[in-house]
Amino acid sequence: MSRISKSRIHPELESLANAYAMHPSVEAVVVSGSKTGDLADELSDFDIYVYSKSPIEVQFRESLLRPRAAKLNLHRTFWEDEDAMIDTNGTKFELMYRSCDWTEGEIAARIEGHHACLGYTTALLYNVANSSIIFDRSGWFRCIQERVSAGLPSELVRSIVAKNFPVLGDIISSYEEQIAAAIHRNDIVSLNHRVAVWLASYFDILFAANGTFHPGEKRLISHIAKLPDLPDGAIADVQTVLSMNGPSLAKQLADMREKLRYWLDSRGRLTNWSQQNFT
Repeated sequence: MSRISKSRIHPELESLANAYAMHPSVEAVVVSGSKTGDLADELSDFDIYVYSKSPIEVQFRESLLRPRAAKLNLHRTFWEDEDAMIDTNGTKFELMYRSCDWTEGEIAARIEGHHACLGYTTALLYNVANSSIIFDRSGWFRCIQERVSAGLPSELVRSIVAKNFPVLGDIISSYEEQIAAAIHRNDIVSLNHRVAVWLASYFDILFAANGTFHPGEKRLISHIAKLPDLPDGAIADVQTVLSMNGPSLAKQLADMREKLRYWLDSRGRLTNWSQQNFT
């Protein structure tokens, strides 16, 4: 069994991991999320991931969590299969249940298959790479961490740029076109949604082009501030976008896209495929 440092472990974590380890299907229990990172604050919680060969019965989960919980949400399926618990000391725990086969397939799709998404392409890889092992029955989790430890393949970086850059503003019905239409219609709900996905693709490109896994949806300005290389004025530009909602917003996004284009092109990251098909 591999464990995180005793000086960093919450007393309940090891107890929970040992309890889950009693289930024969459980391969690993790890902890991740903001509580274990350098951006933790009083609002952070513990994100616990239980990896198994087959599903963990809800009854088994309840038998472990109910005696510990002051409040319990059992078997939530809004995002992942998960439980949420606030213990008797007021500490919040999110427990996510993942199939080993599904996890290996997602990693293979990125590392070997070089399949990109619209935003957050490598967030799972970041999660795996930055998880601390509490229990690892056969070393399976350590093996998948080693698979992602080499970082982003150059082919995946190209795929992320090729998928995410054109939708910003280079194609028919791009995000920027939809944003301009929402501004014209004064459709603030659509505007909010389309700006959010524009930024999701923008951030996906920034992390990929720096050879860095995407850290997820929280504190992204703080995360990009740590990147070694950014388009000119990127942080200030993002902050400006978040304060705008009128016609000047469309121009601000178009300007950011052109800065991004220049930055990618100057570093050889803007692929010939994206240039030839979307000009």
